[in-house]
Amino acid sequence: MRNFLIGSALVSFSLLAAPTLAAADDWDMDADGTITWAEVEETRKRIFETFDKDGDGALDNAEYTAFDEARAAEAESNPTSLAKRAVAGLSRANTDLNLDGRVTRAEMDTAMRAWFDNIDKDGDGVITKGEY
Repeated sequence: MRNFLIGSALVSFSLLAAPTLAAADDWDMDADGTITWAEVEETRKRIFETFDKDGDGALDNAEYTAFDEARAAEAESNPTSLAKRAVAGLSRANTDLNLDGRVTRAEMDTAMRAWFDNIDKDGDGVITKGEY
């Protein structure tokens, strides 16, 4: 199974022992040229598999910092619109909805839904290459 990113939404890369994210093409898991909400949900699952090191269902400060760094590095090495949008759109300010310093799966789902809806300009429920 491919590693994630915000998400990746993004081309595979490595950061000295840091977790990796996936390419924009990896978000399109069925390779049909669009990214559906189901594909984004699968990406969120991969985020947690990759970055939730203690397996408690939330990204703590250190885990989220690794996620932030991975998204930023991906956007730098593969500066696509989708990668750049993942850096800001999935920042802690947009995902830690109750401001407790941890990002739960539910908070990530809510943030990713808002991110998805923002990119899906025509509101048809899929993100096309023209939108990202």
